[in-house]
Order: sequence, then C-alpha cells, then structure tokens
Amino acid sequence: MIMNLHTHTHHSPDAKQTVAERVEAAKQLGLRFMAVTDHVEINRYYPASYYGAVESDEYFYDGGGVFARSAAEIAAEQAHAAPVRLLCGSEIGQIPQDVEKAALIYNDPRTDLVVGSVHELPGRPDFYFLDYDKEDIPQLVTAYFEEVLRLAQTDCWDILGHLTYGLRYLPDRRAYDLTPHSALIDEILRTVIAKNKAIELNGSGLRKPQPYIDPDLAIIRRYYDLGGRNLTISTDAHDTKYLGFGVDLLEDMARAVGFTELCWFEKHEIRRIAL
Repeated sequence: MIMNLHTHTHHSPDAKQTVAERVEAAKQLGLRFMAVTDHVEINRYYPASYYGAVESDEYFYDGGGVFARSAAEIAAEQAHAAPVRLLCGSEIGQIPQDVEKAALIYNDPRTDLVVGSVHELPGRPDFYFLDYDKEDIPQLVTAYFEEVLRLAQTDCWDILGHLTYGLRYLPDRRAYDLTPHSALIDEILRTVIAKNKAIELNGSGLRKPQPYIDPDLAIIRRYYDLGGRNLTISTDAHDTKYLGFGVDLLEDMARAVGFTELCWFEKHEIRRIAL
C-alpha cells in the first residue's frame, strides 16, 4: 500500500484512536505515506463559547484548537514513525468562509498538506444532517459545486477532498444525473490543474452496503483527460480498522484510468511516487 493521505484521529470530534495507534497500524499495513488530517471547520475556528453556542453532533467548534493539538501529537510521533512517512496535515472545511484563518493553518511551519473540503453550505449544517425531502436537490447540488469552485479558487489547500461529498447522502445517489453540472465540475477540475494542486480518490464509501467512491471514476477520468495528473489516495479513516480498507482497489482504479504516479506533499511541495 502506497498511501493514505486523509485520516482522522481522536482530535477530530467524530473519530477515534491516537496518532501513535495509527502509525503502528500503518506500519503493519505497509503504508509508505500517511497524513493525519484532523477536522478544522474553519467557519468555527474558536470554541463554541466564543460564538455563544453549544458543541453538538451537527456543529464542530474550536478548529484552531483541534489543529494545535493534532499537530503537536503528530510532531511527537514523526521521529518514531519510520518506515512510514508521517505527514502533518489538516482537513479544512469551508475555506471560502474564512480564508484568513485557513491561511494560519496552511502557513504553519508544521503543516505538510491541507485537504480542502466543503462539508456544509454557508448558514447550513453538514450535508449529513439535511432533510432531503425538503430540498430542491438539483439546486442544492449546484450550490454545492459552486462552493467547491470557490474553494478551488483559493490558495490555502493542496488536495481537493471528496469532490462529490454533496452527493454522499442523497436518497438515491446512484440515480442522480450529474450531466447538468458537467460544466461546473469541469471548471473545478481545470482550476485544480491550473494551480498544480491535487484531487483525491476517496474510498470511504467502499465499506457501505452500496459501495461508492468520491468522486466516481467518470470524474477521475475526466480530470485525467483534461490533463490532471496529481492524484492522491485516501480512505478518510475515522477508525483504525478502516486505515487500509480498499487501498489496493483504489490503486488499481487509478491505474485503470491511466495514472502511473501518485503524489504527496511535503511542506506544500508536490512529490511523486510510481504507482
């Protein structure tokens, strides 16, 4: 197994286990590169009390604190991680909502890479919590991709996370037709390519009863056809038992599209490794 560049530990409110436990599991799996990318919802950078709010399953607060604690634990484990290359990362959600705070984490000297993600639209909860019976689905999906494009146009990220997250919880994801959104998706992909950033092949959905990947292979192929060559692989593991789940399959998928290399980042500098 070559890499898993999107993982979460106990510093993320919805995840488990320490960095040391992840490193030990990565060694046993034979992973060569692993990034710990705990959740930083940048629109809630401070603790809940700062906003006069209460922490809940729907809203994670204290993104800045999460990064500080996660980065400190990663730094403490890096000297003991060999032969695994342990990278210090962060998954920053909603970057366009507070680019200045995102820049603080991106420019932190400890940071190797940032996964940029959109988990929620402005003023709304995570897509996981939406009542889809009350949504105009095509309008919602358009708004999602527009927000992803806004993220792509910023500079405080290295890897565009789970490009089709906004589809993940649709009542019938498999049946949803992305054709009306093709031009917008192409604009996102061209922006990624122009910035020499990367997209990820995210396999977190492979363990579901109806397996899926984010994005699907049609979008990965379109990225490749447009000239995109910067691809990473992740399981988005929130539990150690999923750290290597499906990684070999994801590597095979990437090869089938035409990729001969994967990429990783060291202090935001792109590095490549044969696939």
